[in-house]
Amino acid sequence: MRHSLVQQLIMDEPLMISAAKLETILAVVAEREGLNVTAEQMMGRGDSSTLTAGGSVAVIPVTGSITHRPTGLSAMSGLTSYEQIDAQLDQALSDSSVTEIVLDINSPGGMVAGVFDLADRIYEAREHKPITAIVNEGAYSAAYAIASAATEIIVPRTGGVGSIGVITAHVDKSAQNEQKGLSVTYITAGAKKAYGNPDQPLSSEALSDIQQRVDKSYELFVSTVARNRGLAVDGIRNTEAGTFSGADAVSAGLADRVMSARDALSMILQRNAKKEPTSRTVGRRARAIAIQS
Repeated sequence: MRHSLVQQLIMDEPLMISAAKLETILAVVAEREGLNVTAEQMMGRGDSSTLTAGGSVAVIPVTGSITHRPTGLSAMSGLTSYEQIDAQLDQALSDSSVTEIVLDINSPGGMVAGVFDLADRIYEAREHKPITAIVNEGAYSAAYAIASAATEIIVPRTGGVGSIGVITAHVDKSAQNEQKGLSVTYITAGAKKAYGNPDQPLSSEALSDIQQRVDKSYELFVSTVARNRGLAVDGIRNTEAGTFSGADAVSAGLADRVMSARDALSMILQRNAKKEPTSRTVGRRARAIAIQS
């Protein structure tokens, strides 16, 4: 039996998404057996309460679960894709009237594929124009990878960041198939061709292979955040994929200041109203706070 489209995106693939969101996805898959599941049910709608601005400040929304590329599912579900964010970043960078870029983030994370390329682009782009990530109200996992690349991260008192970890899931449907009188035989060439299929128990070899991919993605995640935030790799790893809210996020070095999203945007608009279009004018402030090992 084949995976549904959404199952192909999540099963046995490293994901940078909150465990709660993955549980929701798996619950829907289990209920519907991967059939006729809409993207809205699977991944959740993006938050409609995004920030808006104008003039010299460009706001790029990063909401809902994030995919690598736009798909037909994205249009009806409100999903965001790394390619869409990248395109909006290009537009803001090339617009001489834009003096600052705001990432308006409320997302549980998403796919590994594409996130590190986007984080690298944002990290490089902040040398040309200041980029502020406003957490409105959550920037978790892949969404935090994006936020970490910004010049500054602002989080509200109740907002959360972190979950610097990687997760995946495997669903074994062999017992269910047996109850239904189904017997699925995979005919393959290449020992790993049917690794992780849902119709057989997960072998130790397949588990080891999936774990290696998860571990590689995790190490890349940790090193990327450490570079972006100017923190020690061991300190990032010692967060153990935990999440941090408000002042705790600042104390952990994962955010720079505590402020409501509305007040943060107002502050940014005011300081940019006095600017002429220019290249980078705000340097990343040095951090004396580091995560304790």
